[in-house]
Amino acid sequence: MILLTTAVITALAVYVSLRQTRLYEASADVFLNTQNLAASLSNIQPAYVDPQRAAETQASLARVPAVADRAVRAAHVRNRSGSELLGKSSVTPAPSADLLTFSVTDESRSLAAKLATAYAKAYTNYRRQLDTMSFVQARKEIEKRISQLQASGDRGSQIYANLVEKDQQLRTSELLQNSNAALVRAAKDAAQVQPRPQRNAILAGILGLMLGIGLAFLRDALNTRVRSAAEIQGRLDLPLLGRVPEPSRRRRGRKRLTMLDDPRTAEAEAYRILATNLDFVNLDRGASSIMITSSSRGEGKSTTIANLAVAFARAGRRVALVDLDLRRPSLASLFELGDEVGLAQLALGRATLDNVMVRIPVLDSEAEGVRIAANGSGPGSLDVLPSGPLPPNPAEFAASHVLTEILTELSARMDLVLIDAPPILQVSDTMTLSAKVDAIVTLTRLPDIRRGALDELHRVLDAAPVVKLGFIVTGTSSDEAYGYGYGYGYGYASKGRKEREPVR
Repeated sequence: MILLTTAVITALAVYVSLRQTRLYEASADVFLNTQNLAASLSNIQPAYVDPQRAAETQASLARVPAVADRAVRAAHVRNRSGSELLGKSSVTPAPSADLLTFSVTDESRSLAAKLATAYAKAYTNYRRQLDTMSFVQARKEIEKRISQLQASGDRGSQIYANLVEKDQQLRTSELLQNSNAALVRAAKDAAQVQPRPQRNAILAGILGLMLGIGLAFLRDALNTRVRSAAEIQGRLDLPLLGRVPEPSRRRRGRKRLTMLDDPRTAEAEAYRILATNLDFVNLDRGASSIMITSSSRGEGKSTTIANLAVAFARAGRRVALVDLDLRRPSLASLFELGDEVGLAQLALGRATLDNVMVRIPVLDSEAEGVRIAANGSGPGSLDVLPSGPLPPNPAEFAASHVLTEILTELSARMDLVLIDAPPILQVSDTMTLSAKVDAIVTLTRLPDIRRGALDELHRVLDAAPVVKLGFIVTGTSSDEAYGYGYGYGYGYASKGRKEREPVR
């Protein structure tokens, strides 16, 4: 996002710059004399004026239309008015010098320089006219009085002599006032100010980088998806039992189980590791009935518990797998069982436990069972108890004493009872079932799980009256699931390859 935003804004700035009209800017400088020579010669102490304020005042004075009109006339430009010149020019006082900079922008390089110089000269003339206006007016009145005295023949009077002296003083002051503003640098040439694609590209790149970083942080703040198992562990405060890889497309399409379809692949090794980790966390607790749930549907709960049950059975355990997701049962479809008989008939007394339990072959051959028995654990078995016809009220069925008796009998018969429960955040059945089992394991899917759902899952699990063994992460890649990669030792072949025949 950062790189894309930076590239797009930079490219857009270059494109817009290349389509701009060429403009040139020329500037001329005018010196501002802050000394009042006329007052100094007259032994008059001038009032203090802030230099910055005086410079700002003169800059504003230069922007009056009268000055612009004089500049256009002096430059002999016919297709330009004073208001147009003001729109394409600026007057800027220097921050640390008594200078005014007159800048003019135009499509013509020579015309920009000509107008800048004319603008600066027009200001000096206008400033001279304003500064000497009072002296000129006073001198006119005195010269009028002198003319009257000359006409009356009174040239030798003291009044006449005083008026002549005063007229000379005013002429001197007028000449001194002419030096308050002077052109010190005329505009010689104009520099191109538009387009400037290189400068605009650099500025746009910096702006795009900052905007991209801001958008990235905003996206990260608004994105509530959980990105790692470590974050799930921190929010649930439960140990990670294992990572389960995403089933292949071929297996998802056929709804086949990895542990039954191809148990010697590295993909199946993830379920063996999960079964081993579950045994370790259950070592001190000794839970014989374990319920697996999730926060929402579609996270791979049924597929995971079915493969896990096969892994335990292949390890020599007598396992019962019960489908108590009475809203959307899946185990019958995964094991290709019928839905005519199941838990519902057992609860109604229309069938016995032996009649509704379906034995699933989990070993490839009898020889494999012999090898397991030789290891000291004995051949395992997997019996699946499907849901059968769904009850009209699953919540009431989950709270019934009949179901409690069924689970108790299964725990007495089997080494391990695995229960496929509905999502704990979507229905109330799971919380009711949690009081009937020894332990619970939750399942989350990356990267679909949200932080809000995790927080709610943590709150609900805390309220459940059952031991929480840990959580399982689904939806990861195969390398993330078990960390070794395909074909890593243990006598298991790579994915999609058959195991070699042993050498005899």
